[in-house]
Amino acid sequence: MRDEQRSRGIRRFRVLGAFALAATMLHYPAGSTGAVAQTAAAPSENHFNDELLGLPPQQRAAKLADHLGVWCIGTKPFFMGMTKDGAAKGYAYWSVTCAGGASYLIQITPEGQGAATDCRTLKQGGQGRECYKTF
Repeated sequence: MRDEQRSRGIRRFRVLGAFALAATMLHYPAGSTGAVAQTAAAPSENHFNDELLGLPPQQRAAKLADHLGVWCIGTKPFFMGMTKDGAAKGYAYWSVTCAGGASYLIQITPEGQGAATDCRTLKQGGQGRECYKTF
């Protein structure tokens, strides 16, 4: 029963993540560099992301893993960027790897909602997008 719930959770977050990511990609085509901030020197529109940036890497990875909806011990957190304008303004994008090797892209809205997609899925259908790369 638990494996079935975990599978449903993964599918739900993959679908949500794919839709959200697709919407962002439609607004910002591959190769676009003007739409994403790569640093967080000043407070941004996404205070949830600001909090993540202020945490040590181990705590950051654990918080990101909480957004997955699956069992994961997060390792290797990586801030990919944040959209600066348009429909996805303030959306933060992170990569995180789970102990055991599965990797995910996590999108965090300014309201703190998380959506995730598997890095393999992102690479296969992401129009040149990949985890662990800045936009």
